[in-house]
Amino acid sequence: MRARTFPLVALVALAAAGCQTPVLHGLSEHDTTRTIAVLQEQGIMASKEADNLEAATWKVMVPRQDVVRVWSVLQQYRLPASPGRRFQDVFGKNKLVVAPIEERALYLEALQGEISHTLENVQGVVAARVHVAIPEPDLSGQNPRESKASVMIEYTPDASGQPPLRQDEVQRLVASGVADLKTDNVSVIMKPVQLLRSQQAYDFVAFGPIVVAAASLVTLKILTGGFVLVLLALGASLYWNGRVMGDLRYQLQGAQRQLRALPKPPKPTA
Repeated sequence: MRARTFPLVALVALAAAGCQTPVLHGLSEHDTTRTIAVLQEQGIMASKEADNLEAATWKVMVPRQDVVRVWSVLQQYRLPASPGRRFQDVFGKNKLVVAPIEERALYLEALQGEISHTLENVQGVVAARVHVAIPEPDLSGQNPRESKASVMIEYTPDASGQPPLRQDEVQRLVASGVADLKTDNVSVIMKPVQLLRSQQAYDFVAFGPIVVAAASLVTLKILTGGFVLVLLALGASLYWNGRVMGDLRYQLQGAQRQLRALPKPPKPTA
């Protein structure tokens, strides 16, 4: 019995060794997709699973042996993005009546979040931070000072070393999203960051009719060999049980023939 169960135990242990573990929870689908794309560019076989169906959040799964490297990649790419609140987050829920000063602060927070979200959707922008200062009107309803904004963008340079956006483009984009904001009043800081080199995600090889990643070939061979051993053990067990049952059936038939060949006892006389 021990000899039969050993291949099965080894197969289960090998399968457990290749299991994935979650590294991030509660992500939106957009952040999950972006994170998985970056990890796969670095050769990490990441996947996603549902985390909370009601909240529509996801979690990122990675192989256990890559966990340490995953955190390094996430730190380099500033992932997941900081959850800056947008209009749908600030004003999309039922709230009690708030004071005008609190409503103004919430509006600025949501406005900054929307502009940051727009900038971060540009290819090559790693992170964007936007701060908007809109002066309060005086008693006459006029603004004594002009609105101002400051923007800091972290980006990855392209092949020629250029940023994904020019400074004047950032100024126009921010100024167009804020009422009465002039482009000259938008301060922009562009900060290049050096990220990890993209690695080939998968080196595929053929294993019979199956195409797998080269890194998983050895594990697949071991699992396949263990599965074959389990099948052979089960087949040998069935064959042996069949032989035993056949011998018992043959012995039973022989005993029945011997019983039929015995002379019948004479019938008792009255």
